Amino acid sequence: MNTKEMREKAGGLLKTAQESLDKGDVGQFEKVILDAQIMMKEADEIEEAQLKLKALSGDFNKPLNTVPVASKDVEKYNTDDTTRNTKADYKPQTWIKGLPAMSQPIWVQEQCGENIKDHARFQKDTFMKWMKAPSEVAFQMTATPDEQKAMQEDTDTEGLIKEICLVS
Repeated sequence: MNTKEMREKAGGLLKTAQESLDKGDVGQFEKVILDAQIMMKEADEIEEAQLKLKALSGDFNKPLNTVPVASKDVEKYNTDDTTRNTKADYKPQTWIKGLPAMSQPIWVQEQCGENIKDHARFQKDTFMKWMKAPSEVAFQMTATPDEQKAMQEDTDTEGLIKEICLVS
C-alpha cells in the first residue's frame, strides 16, 4: 500500500470515528482515531524515508571530480574562462589532444562551447547504442553514417584510441 492509499484509508477511519462519536460510542471513537493516527504516522515515515533515498541517490549520481586534481591541470584550469559563451566551437586550454570530445574530463567538457558539448553527447549516445546492440554487425546495419563516423573518430587503423601525449 502506498502513502496515498494509506492517507485515504486514514481519512476513511476519521469518518468512521465521527460516526462512532455521533452514536455516543466513545471507546470505539478512541480506537479508530488511534488507528488513523498510527496510519498517518507510518505514511509520514515512509515519505520521509523516500525523500532521504532520493537525496542520497542524487549524491551518488553526481560526478566525482568536477574540477581538476592533477597539478598540471590545475595550472591550466581557469574558472573565469567564459569564452564558451561567445564561441560555439571553443575548446579550452585544458583540452587533451587525441581524445574524443566524450572522453575529455568533466571540467574540460563544462568549459567547451555548445557545439563541442553537443558532439560529446552525440558520441556518448552512439557509444551506448553500440554497447546495447546485439552484435557489431547489427550496429553497423542500423547505424547512420554520422554514428559510424562518431565510432571511428580519433581512432587509428586498428581501432585503438591514439596514444595521448600530455607534453605541454
